[in-house]
Amino acid sequence: MENGFLQRWPKVPEGRKLQFRKKVLLFSVFLFISVFIWFLNALSKNYTTEIEFPLSYVDFPEDRVYIGQLPKELTLRVNAHGYAILRYNLFRKPSPISFQLSAITFNRPGGDNSRGYLLTRYMRDQVTSQLPPELQLLDLKPDTLFFQFARSITKKVKIVPDLRFDVDNQFTIRDGISLVPDSVVVTGPDLILDTLREVPTVRSELGQLSKNFSDKVRLKKIPDLEYSLSRVDCNIELERYTEVQLNLSIGVLNLPDTISLQTFPSRVKFTCNVGLSKFDRVSANLIRAVVDYEEIEEGSRLMDVHIQNAPVYLLSYDYYPKTVEFLKSRK
Repeated sequence: MENGFLQRWPKVPEGRKLQFRKKVLLFSVFLFISVFIWFLNALSKNYTTEIEFPLSYVDFPEDRVYIGQLPKELTLRVNAHGYAILRYNLFRKPSPISFQLSAITFNRPGGDNSRGYLLTRYMRDQVTSQLPPELQLLDLKPDTLFFQFARSITKKVKIVPDLRFDVDNQFTIRDGISLVPDSVVVTGPDLILDTLREVPTVRSELGQLSKNFSDKVRLKKIPDLEYSLSRVDCNIELERYTEVQLNLSIGVLNLPDTISLQTFPSRVKFTCNVGLSKFDRVSANLIRAVVDYEEIEEGSRLMDVHIQNAPVYLLSYDYYPKTVEFLKSRK
């Protein structure tokens, strides 16, 4: 039945198909030409639109710096031919508008010299002179630009390394982390430099060190500050360490003249780890083991032993015993 239906349906001759296609193509051509002419006619008219122009600043006052980010752009409401507007929206990047800061008189709220603002309507002439003739300026946004000022000063600041690493169990750091130079001259706003005590390096992950490290490290940038240098030499020297054992006599602190006190035992065994380069410095005459008479509690027969004058270059130390018995008597 279906085949019979198709056989009864009239077939379109190939000549008519070709003629129809030519008509469609001709219609499309005339439609494109009409749209194009309309588009050109539309572009020949004037329109009002908004275009964002970047801002640049020149001629900064020598004794002043600006804190934070300066305003980056102005939105200009302009009137122009459609051709010009299309060019700016699609192809042409607006050129920055330059502000000569030393020639601008800022409004200062309450006479505060650290803050100021500028009403953009008073900058129309300066902006208009920098626009292409094809753009007619109508309005500017925002209506106010805000600035924060500070006095520019210079200060020498210590550099602090920010390094993350472990040292192989067989080694220790010989003389700490060395930075050359160890300080930097910084220039910037007094509001920041008055409280700045140190400048860190950029954090570096060194992993596990089993040999000496030597490389340049960068200083971490702090907004609104300028450095006299950007990198410093960093050196970490490793050395092996050894164990030292000492027998320290126990001294007594705050002992009254009328009392004598004897501890049992009278010495402690002091054990420490120290780098080989400092082995000769460790001496029983340097380190003290003491008890404090004023810490004696009524009824107690024990006193705590404390270590004094332990050098900072000791990697670790321990001692035994940490408590001792005592016997006191009057002289």
